[in-house]
Amino acid sequence: MDIERGNIEIVFQKIPYMYVIKSQNELVDYCSYNKIAQDIYMRYSSEVFLHTTDDERRNNYLFMCNQMKIHTDWWKNDLNDNIGVFQLVFSLANKMLRLDGNEIKCKFEQLLRWREISLLMGQDFFTCAYLAFDDWKKGYNTQYFAWLPIIRSDDSRLHNILEQGVAENHFHLNGSTKIFELNWLCLMNHISGRNTEFRKITRTMQMQRNDSFDKRGEKESFYTECLRAALYRVYLFLLMKKNKYLFEKAEMLVGKVEKGISLCEITSDIQNLITMAKNLYGAKINDMVLDYALENKMMKWNDNDGRLLAGERKFLYCCYRYILTGQFDRRQKNIFYAYLIMRTDFRGELIQNNKKIGFANFSDYQDRKEYFIEGHKLYEEELVRLALNESLTKKNMLSLEARICPKNSSTKLIKSLKNYERIVKSEPVNNGYDKLIYVLHFPKLFDRPFTEGVPRNNNVRKMVTRQARSIVAMLDKNGEINQHIKGIDACSSEIACRPEVFGQVYRYLASKRVNIEHDICFHNYANAKNLQMTYHVGEDFFDITDGLRAIDEVLLFCNFRRGNRLGHALALGISPEKYYSMKGYKVVLSKQILLDDIAWIYCKSGKLGCLLEEKLKAELIEKYTSLYKEIYENNIRNGPCPSIHEYYQSWKLRGDNPQSYRLDEKEFKKVLKKTELVYFDRFRFNPRVDKRIRENKRYRELYYYYHFNKKVREKGNEIIEFKVTDEYIKLVRNMQDKMINELAYKGIGIETNPSSNYLIGTIRKYEEHPILRFNSRKLKEKNVGENICVSINTDDQGVFDTLLENEYALMTLALKKATDDDMNTLYDIEDIYEWIDYVRKMGINQIFS
Repeated sequence: MDIERGNIEIVFQKIPYMYVIKSQNELVDYCSYNKIAQDIYMRYSSEVFLHTTDDERRNNYLFMCNQMKIHTDWWKNDLNDNIGVFQLVFSLANKMLRLDGNEIKCKFEQLLRWREISLLMGQDFFTCAYLAFDDWKKGYNTQYFAWLPIIRSDDSRLHNILEQGVAENHFHLNGSTKIFELNWLCLMNHISGRNTEFRKITRTMQMQRNDSFDKRGEKESFYTECLRAALYRVYLFLLMKKNKYLFEKAEMLVGKVEKGISLCEITSDIQNLITMAKNLYGAKINDMVLDYALENKMMKWNDNDGRLLAGERKFLYCCYRYILTGQFDRRQKNIFYAYLIMRTDFRGELIQNNKKIGFANFSDYQDRKEYFIEGHKLYEEELVRLALNESLTKKNMLSLEARICPKNSSTKLIKSLKNYERIVKSEPVNNGYDKLIYVLHFPKLFDRPFTEGVPRNNNVRKMVTRQARSIVAMLDKNGEINQHIKGIDACSSEIACRPEVFGQVYRYLASKRVNIEHDICFHNYANAKNLQMTYHVGEDFFDITDGLRAIDEVLLFCNFRRGNRLGHALALGISPEKYYSMKGYKVVLSKQILLDDIAWIYCKSGKLGCLLEEKLKAELIEKYTSLYKEIYENNIRNGPCPSIHEYYQSWKLRGDNPQSYRLDEKEFKKVLKKTELVYFDRFRFNPRVDKRIRENKRYRELYYYYHFNKKVREKGNEIIEFKVTDEYIKLVRNMQDKMINELAYKGIGIETNPSSNYLIGTIRKYEEHPILRFNSRKLKEKNVGENICVSINTDDQGVFDTLLENEYALMTLALKKATDDDMNTLYDIEDIYEWIDYVRKMGINQIFS
């Protein structure tokens, strides 16, 4: 990590704001805007500069102290020289950003650095500082603050390529807006009565910063911290508005807090002050003021989709200007410094930047995206407006595939979609609605405890069945909105439930015959198209083999066909050598999953033509036999251990509806022969599995015990450690190659999401992204193996704070910087841009028509 970026992280994220507050009250420069105590710095720098000695970190501290003094030649001579930590921000912003007309852009060569630091602090933290300093130098006052939610790079060649047209094929609607900004604004303007929302935050996503060595560093409760931030914001705003009457009220409240009065005791006073500021200054949006800092006079220059962001940006801009011109005194500089720390702290609870990997970590962030907006209708609408309109109004956006959850009734689903339609069409000039595609995604949920007669994941099976029927009922109404519904998806944690749970629903909804429901003909049956299919798979797993098996299960159980897609599929392309090395050549998972994985990789590898070494073959058979006896034979006692091939045949039945396997043999065979059309039950058996497998009593029994035997379930849930050998790793790599070839042959595409995969998965560099293994055509003289149709997308662009163009740019720069072991450049720049254009075109080809 470079020193400047690390010091920004320490000063504005790691050091508790309470040090600044305590120093201010005690009138000592223990830790304030112009002096960071060395012992404080050293304590928190160890969390940032992980691989440095104490001596090296002391040098970093001295470097920071020196940088906080005015000495660089790009400052004007008359600059107020008492700006301390803010110079760190001005200096780094100047190195990373530049102004192109009215648009702030990131210098292309700084994009990876920008990505790392802006994810932590927020882009407005730097863009507003850069603009304030640039305007101050030029004697100019910017009026436009409603620029793009995420700024672009200044790579004009990349812009020109992408201007030819792009498709966004993986875009979760509720996770693709400015999550932090909207929650923050709603909270800063409606700070009272928030106990319920804050009670939902049961644990922090960042490392706890309470300092047991120094009571001055102890944090307040999260709600109290935000109360303080709301007070400081309105205080500084009224100071800059020069409203003597209201400022005196704010000054009085700040004074009370400094004297020790609890912020909770004056919550209503803070809210009343905010309300007065809203009534006096705030611009109305649909007859309501959403942010007092978005002033009436600002709307002349900022009335676009980014309007609600403009108020906070101008507030930050003006504070930075006051810092530069010396209009804030020492106390006010500390208040602004503390505000920035608290703002960053709150951001870290909503935007995934805590450097943990895995889907569970992401899911915790995902759950919080609307905590402080729920119930505030206009903020909810702005959430959708920012997510959809900003993207749809771009001329080069040819298609936007928004993922939304289906409802339990067609009425609720139609109402939800109509609301989105209203918001998108509300813009005076907007032809974007025709570009909007909906994919309805079923959330995966964790299983409930064993209940007699109930199969695995029955809670999800019942939920998705209801939701599938609501989708069909809506389609049967033949509304205009149906033209925008193109596909289905299964989202959320793969650890929760496997593709087998969704097999019947997928086959049901993806069949054209779904348009006959209750033997009533669909209104426009002749023109009906199959719903297309995609599936989040191979993103989060206990072992690469487990992720590969999940991908195979999607293809088999959900009856995937040419033109369908997989979301993420990281297990298919990450380096097994690096993955298992990182895991210490051990994986920890349940006995049932390991049993299934071993049977699958043993049998599937033979089917794909992989060479299985005799030593590894013997080890896998031995492990399979041991696990089978533990889980099944010792609990059901129905004869000797079946061969690994027999177990694999039984595994193929898992895409069937498990309730059918509770029937006795006579009834089962009768059901198996039924040919009459019974809408949903028609798809209870997977047509891609040979009927003879179902007719085998041993296979059926194994499948029955898998679902309905309590002892089998309990023993299978026990955790085991599995040691990975070199031979096993070679097999996994060979399996990946063969499955990539299989997907390419079958015409199955992959939706890649570079930043999402970087933050959730195990890759540590963008150039390690599996997209290069899926399809490296155009990048190498000789391409190895088949190429899968791939696309670049954003996933949850709000949670990951990204933009489609920046996903392309990050991959472009990563490839440009990539080197071999001898530090030789890996890729020619012309090949890189040709590859980017090629991926762009594949994204368009992936659009669900």
